[in-house]
Amino acid sequence: MKPQLTSFAPLPWPAEVDPDHVRRATSRLLAHVSGQVGTDGAIRGLCDSRVLESALALSLMTRIGAVSPERDRLLGYLQARQHAPQRLDRVLSTLAVQRATGEEAAGDSELVGKLTAGVLGAAPGFISTRRRKMVSAVLSVLGCPLPADVAPAADEQSPTDPLHSWAAVQQAAVALILATAAGVSNQATADALRTLVATDPANTVWEGYVLMHLLTLHALAGVPGQEATVRKGVQTVLRHQRADGGFPFVAEMHNWCTSTGGIALAAAGAPLGLLHRMAGMLVTHQGGAAHATLSRGATLTGGWSMSPGVAQNDVDDTACALEFLQAIDPVAHGGSVRRGVDALLAVQGEDGGFPTYVAGASSEPCMTAAAVCALAPHASTLAAQDRALGFLADSQQADGGWEPGWSSSRLHTLFRARLAAATAGPHDRRTAAMAERIERTVRETQNDDGGWGMQPGDPSDDISTAYGVITLTCGTDEQPIGRALAWLLEHQDADGGFSGPPDMVGPRPFPYKFPVLTDIPVLLAFGHVRSRVTGAAPVLEASVR
Repeated sequence: MKPQLTSFAPLPWPAEVDPDHVRRATSRLLAHVSGQVGTDGAIRGLCDSRVLESALALSLMTRIGAVSPERDRLLGYLQARQHAPQRLDRVLSTLAVQRATGEEAAGDSELVGKLTAGVLGAAPGFISTRRRKMVSAVLSVLGCPLPADVAPAADEQSPTDPLHSWAAVQQAAVALILATAAGVSNQATADALRTLVATDPANTVWEGYVLMHLLTLHALAGVPGQEATVRKGVQTVLRHQRADGGFPFVAEMHNWCTSTGGIALAAAGAPLGLLHRMAGMLVTHQGGAAHATLSRGATLTGGWSMSPGVAQNDVDDTACALEFLQAIDPVAHGGSVRRGVDALLAVQGEDGGFPTYVAGASSEPCMTAAAVCALAPHASTLAAQDRALGFLADSQQADGGWEPGWSSSRLHTLFRARLAAATAGPHDRRTAAMAERIERTVRETQNDDGGWGMQPGDPSDDISTAYGVITLTCGTDEQPIGRALAWLLEHQDADGGFSGPPDMVGPRPFPYKFPVLTDIPVLLAFGHVRSRVTGAAPVLEASVR
């Protein structure tokens, strides 16, 4: 996500698109995104309602016999989504509505198997066991039978592998739900109960994580003596019910929206005053609210979390905050930058890669690419960068891509890895070969209409097309860039923004939507065109508020 590209020869302007049209589209989008920056410098986008959390909330209300206008609004939200295009949404909403209205349940073991297989196929392999158990737990509280192979053993012990605090709480909630469904009680369930109680679910939505709050309440609902906690917890989560009646994945992601938005705004030529205000907000909130005491493993002390009220720092937020601060004023923010760099280096794996959250966890290609771009300005980290680029090259698949990361779009890791490759030295043939494979697969998977879809063969969407444009601005062929820009121009909304499907996922592979996170990648793509393509007219700064 580099805001400026200075290491490439300029590309000629593509004949497929008028530069004035691109200039006007960029100016309108720049105004649209900058208009969402608050007086304190934060972009405070709201997360839209999602069926997963909404189904869990309705099932919980049904379970405790809650009757209220809020419950009626939630029922209406889910009834309207029983014919959603996504099969998982259709199934989850239908199961929750059936339980709430007393209709005959449709859950069966074949359904569980099909849904679980679909989820696992879209998630990285190293989380497959945890994800299978989570899906089974969700379907269990919605009335589906529990698969025999996920039922806990009577002598099961608590796991000790490195986990960030969110995963530790998720693991505890899922373990307790599965144990209740199987009629099992053991040391692991006792440990899980202590972990969940520590999040104080009666009084707070821990870490702003609505999904985990609901899973925690479902887990506690199966434990005698927790009835009052569950009822109070339901009232607590109602603070986050959306206007449409549904519930979101998380309450907020102010740091993430601000850092990624700042990188895109800087790339597109936003006024420095606006960018400095955003940088100041990030510096103020470095380090999160507190130490993530529920983590199992060293965390990114001195990094950034996704939002000021969230304690769990991560590589992605830290890397993007660093990139933005370094692009705006690395001297003025030198202290914050040094702490952020140290935080990243502290979690680099022995294989050279970077995990998302804690030292010792599996390295991930997309996180590794993000870390390389953040470390690139620091000569003292050259050895760490070289090891990280080696991990990327070694983990690249035969088709030029990588395993699924934190996006539904295959191009997300591709564009970030291509920018990481741009930081390598001129004699690094291994990284150059990796970059060539990235560009080739992006060119070969462009759709006939000029855009890209989440996966090869999928319909074109705004975000994936933006990722494709960024990737190819690192290359030497302007023609596919022109076709992609023409596609984006056709899909810009009247307000200057973009409104395609979301790509970010959490927990993987469940997509969630912050509308501004569709605008930001497209603005970043326009910014890379502005930096790389000869003849790209300057943005009209007068149109930026």
